Amino acid sequence: MTADATHLQSPFGSVQLQRYPARRQERLQAWCSADELLLDALCSLAVPSEQVLVANDEHGALTVPVNPRALWTDSALAATAVSRNLAANHRDPVPVIWSTSALPHEPPACVVLRIPKQLPYFEYQLAQLSGQLPAGATVLAAGMDKHLSPRTASLLEHYIGPTQRHRGRRKARLFQAVKDPGIGSLPAPDMCCYFCDTLQAQLCAMPNVFSREKLDGGSRLLLQQLAVLPPVERLVDLACGNGVLGLAAFKMQLAGQVLCCDESAMAVASAQHNARQLFPNEFEHFEFLHGDGLLDYRGAAAQLVLCNPPFHSQHTVDEYVGRRLLAQCSEHLAAGGSLCLVANRHLDYRATLRRGFDRVDKLAGDSKFTVWLAQRNARE
Repeated sequence: MTADATHLQSPFGSVQLQRYPARRQERLQAWCSADELLLDALCSLAVPSEQVLVANDEHGALTVPVNPRALWTDSALAATAVSRNLAANHRDPVPVIWSTSALPHEPPACVVLRIPKQLPYFEYQLAQLSGQLPAGATVLAAGMDKHLSPRTASLLEHYIGPTQRHRGRRKARLFQAVKDPGIGSLPAPDMCCYFCDTLQAQLCAMPNVFSREKLDGGSRLLLQQLAVLPPVERLVDLACGNGVLGLAAFKMQLAGQVLCCDESAMAVASAQHNARQLFPNEFEHFEFLHGDGLLDYRGAAAQLVLCNPPFHSQHTVDEYVGRRLLAQCSEHLAAGGSLCLVANRHLDYRATLRRGFDRVDKLAGDSKFTVWLAQRNARE
């Protein structure tokens, strides 16, 4: 990517931005037209940066130029991207407020919000703001046209107040809502639950968790293979979501200790909630890690990793994120350890797995998904 492709010119000045995770010959910019619309709109309001809350910034396109009071995010990857780009542009660190934490007691005068992929999460964030924002506060929300719900404006009207739908620009659209004093604190979307046959129990998930309303087909196929895997002492549920794979493995006595990790704060919190509900007397057998996969994990090596890797990075279809997770696995597996993963059938992970493992076998498959088993040789 050329220098121009990493150079964002905004009303707040020029900044250099890199995507994270970084890769060679990056093809994608670290910002989009929706970010540019938000920066232009915020500049026109002339709100002091210390009175601005940025929400759902993906790589720093909003946080780095504005230097807001805080960044509100669910994503550990986004938080890392923003932190790195702040440092690269010699800007002071910006505090991070995780999606699972309370907003600051002192409310912002303006919220600059990239509309998230999951509509229930957008509604959750608006519900949080409805009880926090003072009358007259502004919410600037923007997204790319192809990702916007027809309900975007009506949700802003319901939770915040009068909403102006601005004309689109470069396939992006901006919404501007002003807090109505007549709208008080409104209830947020609750956890969504479904019955899991393997666990014979309800599994619940917060609004920004993958496949929160039902068991996805990939996880279902992987669950069917657990019975053929040998029991281990330590197991990792990588990109755990609501924790279904790790919880099922523990119930089947496939592992004595289970680590659930995800880059989504809501996913980790959901897995933790489910483990406590299903195994209240054995909860000490579970660990939880919110971060960039296993990159910051410093615990004991595992003998087995289960993974249903993502093939999206925020709104972008990008299998690199999943392949990067798999590359981390071999570094945290004990000698003789295995990785069992499920992936969409059109994504052939065999070459990626062969770079980090000694043996790769196709364990199962159906019309949509393939389950791979990658193993390391035992070493003295």
